[in-house]
Amino acid sequence: MRGATIRGWLICAMMAVPAGAAFGQSTSRADFEARAQALQSGEGTTTSTSSLAGPRPGLGVTEFNCTIRPLRVVEVAAQINGVAETVLVRPGQQVRVGDPLVELDSEMTRADLRLAEARAANTATLEAARIRQAGAAEREARLKTALERRAISPAEYESAALELAMAEAEILREEQALDMARLEADRAQLLVEKARVLAPVDGVVGEDLIDPGESASGRPLATLYVNQPLRVEAFVPAAALAGFVGAGGYAIAVNDDRAAPYPVTFDYAAQLADIASGTISVFFTLEAPDVLPGSKCQISASRAPGEGTQ
Repeated sequence: MRGATIRGWLICAMMAVPAGAAFGQSTSRADFEARAQALQSGEGTTTSTSSLAGPRPGLGVTEFNCTIRPLRVVEVAAQINGVAETVLVRPGQQVRVGDPLVELDSEMTRADLRLAEARAANTATLEAARIRQAGAAEREARLKTALERRAISPAEYESAALELAMAEAEILREEQALDMARLEADRAQLLVEKARVLAPVDGVVGEDLIDPGESASGRPLATLYVNQPLRVEAFVPAAALAGFVGAGGYAIAVNDDRAAPYPVTFDYAAQLADIASGTISVFFTLEAPDVLPGSKCQISASRAPGEGTQ
């Protein structure tokens, strides 16, 4: 009896909310029941919604129209600017994560890579600096001994010591330059690798596919449709939402084939009602490799276990 009372308050709550108003941050089934309990302890008025379409007989207790869509639509973009050189897939092709989709023209980036690698491998300047440092160290040691014997002036030794310090600083500078050249080579290698665009998800390639010679800047190279699982969107009148989300199970009939319904799993309810139709979208997931996105369907909700006729 208490469940029936809560469901009655839920219906009043949905009828009292203006079309297009937000239902809150959470849209879980438990959240609807919590709001009903809060509304039951307060004051409010209800608004007539006699114009809303009611449920009609179907697979279960109630049945509403629904649509089947991809779970996600991923527009794949290039991480670098360039022109498409080779398109490696075709529309309708199934791809896996990591499969190559498009190769961009990488002639310039490969030339930059060769130049960076040559700079990183060039140690001649560093070797010359080390030779100069070794000579300056020997000279500084000789003059230090001569200074201790008072054979030279302090100024001569100070000149040799300064020359040694500058030679050591030159070695450090050349070592840092080589480190920077290696980093540039790593960056150039990464740019070459990014010229090969890979699939970020498992999915089916859509028709919006770049052609060879087109620029990859400011547009997706390919569109991938994630169809497993599929997303089912049901259009439920606001007055029937409370009973619908509290149902015991759900199934859909695809293309009016009620002889072989598919079970679906509740995902979430939209936070906004459609102002034109007075309905709220409720979303489900469908595991059915043989069902194509875009198919029309009807969804039914069966009674919750132990629920009797009100």
